[in-house]
Amino acid sequence: MHAANGPRHEIQIKSKFEISSEPITFAQWKTLTGQAVAGKNSNSPVNRLTPLMIEAGLVGVTGDPRPPSEAEWALAAEQGAISPGEVQVEVLSDRPPRSGYWGAPCDGRPWTPLIRAGGISDHTAHTTRVWKGSDTMRGATPRGVSRPQMGFRLVRIFNSTKELNMPKVPPKKELIIRESIMTFFIGILPSFTWAYFNASPGYISDSWLNIAVGGIFFSIMSAFLWRPKTPSYSIQDGKLKRD
Repeated sequence: MHAANGPRHEIQIKSKFEISSEPITFAQWKTLTGQAVAGKNSNSPVNRLTPLMIEAGLVGVTGDPRPPSEAEWALAAEQGAISPGEVQVEVLSDRPPRSGYWGAPCDGRPWTPLIRAGGISDHTAHTTRVWKGSDTMRGATPRGVSRPQMGFRLVRIFNSTKELNMPKVPPKKELIIRESIMTFFIGILPSFTWAYFNASPGYISDSWLNIAVGGIFFSIMSAFLWRPKTPSYSIQDGKLKRD
């Protein structure tokens, strides 16, 4: 599910924010939104709402609270500001990446997709944190699904900073040049060299296209074994730079 999480990049949070130390309860949700969930007003964590219902219920609430981003949740956990509470799965604002983190924010903001015409999002799931004892692992849940052991925290942002994002697309020109060079030296050149020394006379002139395609195919298959490491991105002097 998360095989395309790269490229590795640094996130730097400079905005001040508050995060609820435990998952939001039924009573807190009623106080915050004025609406009781399933008529309940207890101190148990809210476990009846889908991610879509959470977003809708928070529209117009003072302070613009929302579920935390992955980065905000991780920072709070690192500083010991949050505890597990009574839920196993926590809803976050981010959406699971489909083709890597190209275009993702690097300043702690949640990564939410652009809304298409008609108000429909391209992403139909939310990233989650799944508690396993005192540790957590990453997961995802559909926007329209609620789970008995799923809850959420809320954050409030007090100051906004200059937005910082990853490049929107990978360096395609560099990738094409690299793969072209590797295809020639790993696949095509060895194929013709083998044919020159081992094949029958006239084979190269008659079957040069087959030899070239075979070399290209071999080069593509070699990607399962090795390719140069994808570059990382770090923040230096307030700017995102490639390492």
